[in-house]
Amino acid sequence: NALENSTSFCDEADTDARPSLTKPPPSPPSSGNKSFFAKMWDKYSLKEQHKRSILGEKLFRSAQYRANDLTWYREARIPYEFRTRHAILTMHIWFLHKRLLADRVDPHAALLVQEELFDILWNDSQSRIRAEGVNELTVNKHLKDVQQLTFKHCTHYDHAFHEYGDNPKRRFEELALAVWMHVLNRDEESYDDQLKRLAAYVEYQYANIVMGVPDSYFWEGRIPWGNIPDFSGMKDNDGNDLEEVDYSVLSSEELPKPWMKMLTFAGEAYYWNTETDETTWKRPL
Repeated sequence: NALENSTSFCDEADTDARPSLTKPPPSPPSSGNKSFFAKMWDKYSLKEQHKRSILGEKLFRSAQYRANDLTWYREARIPYEFRTRHAILTMHIWFLHKRLLADRVDPHAALLVQEELFDILWNDSQSRIRAEGVNELTVNKHLKDVQQLTFKHCTHYDHAFHEYGDNPKRRFEELALAVWMHVLNRDEESYDDQLKRLAAYVEYQYANIVMGVPDSYFWEGRIPWGNIPDFSGMKDNDGNDLEEVDYSVLSSEELPKPWMKMLTFAGEAYYWNTETDETTWKRPL
């Protein structure tokens, strides 16, 4: 049972080989020591606000595109529900959030971009809440619930890396617990194999985004996420092979690349071509 013993998440993982993830390598500082007036210019000038808005949007759409990949809900067997989909998006927003906190190119601008990123997340959350068909009078209440879940999710990852940065095995256990609680919603029928693969992805992606992506890529909003984990050959908690994935599931959500489903503020669906920037109300075939 996935709840009985958290150490079982790590038994087959090479945790001793993992380095400490608490101290990213140094990078040359450029504009970290800004004057008060330079910081005010960053925050209030129309030019810098526009640049910040564009970068925040690029970062958010990158996380959203990754989180919308149907692999999470087919091969990974994560339920396709509002809360779980938001949790996968939150996971990827958290990676970007940690990179912004660790930035040494322009720490002040990075903090402002972080604010922008979360503002976009809350606006997007409102759109998704409306798309669920809830009464408009309850949207703000639902948004507060979503924000609370988001902060709890993010702080659990923070706790795992802060408290157990030099203890790879314990860190991995805590990440698996975070995934079970916040992504799988404490599902007692979840699989240890599934949890281990998801926890390993969090650990890999943290190192990739916070310490691996070049500054020039990041500040252009180009995020090389790498591959989604291989969820093939997963076993249940008795060691038996899981049933084959039914690829007809969620076929109605499948879109040809590079199209992406978007929502208006009112929660109405439209479609965006991420390469040409074309938008249309009509679903692409």
